[in-house]
Amino acid sequence: MDETVIVDNLRVHFLLEDTIVKAVDGVSFHVNKNETLALIGESGSGKSTLGKLLLMLIKPTSGEVYFNGLNLTKMRDRELRKIRQEMQLIPQHPEDALDPKWKIYDSMVEPLRIHKLVNGKSEEKELVYELLEMVGLQEEHLNRYPHELSGGELQRVVIARAISLNPKFIVCDEPTSMLDVSVQASIINLLLDLQKKLGLAYLFITHDLEIANVVADRIAVMHHGKIHKIS
Repeated sequence: MDETVIVDNLRVHFLLEDTIVKAVDGVSFHVNKNETLALIGESGSGKSTLGKLLLMLIKPTSGEVYFNGLNLTKMRDRELRKIRQEMQLIPQHPEDALDPKWKIYDSMVEPLRIHKLVNGKSEEKELVYELLEMVGLQEEHLNRYPHELSGGELQRVVIARAISLNPKFIVCDEPTSMLDVSVQASIINLLLDLQKKLGLAYLFITHDLEIANVVADRIAVMHHGKIHKIS
């Protein structure tokens, strides 16, 4: 099977002031291994909600999500935790993903410790330094706090955290929209390079068609909770 993620008739409806809001309304698509599917649409079209649904950060009203043949929508929370490290999120606001009171080193090693991927301090440091090199950061960044880093550097830290867990699929939720144009290009190039090296599948959420054309193998257009076109 070539598909990493399969989405079948997925819906999530919210009740807001006695009105049912159909944030995602009957969406079906797939993302292949080593592929980038760009999801474009206006603000409020349901893009970010759909990304969270794929990671089961939000439970759907109906429909199904399959990851490597496993039906995530049928799993209990304990079962989901076991495979969560294979599905990661790169958020639009990297500062929200990092504890402002922690140095960058502590933020980098947190997922490694939670998932027990390292044995001892020596192995921990070796892996952190390897990740730093992969995302283009320096050892000096490890002793800084998030507020001491630029937006591009923070996004590189969050990317390093995501790939540290050896994922197969990453939801990139507008990862460059808050960055300067020059920095956007470097982050996009980094993501494409990591995809080739690590064999990643991406759902790349953006409102920018130009960026979608650069990163994507296929493009899906979302409007009012529905996907109207995939090309």
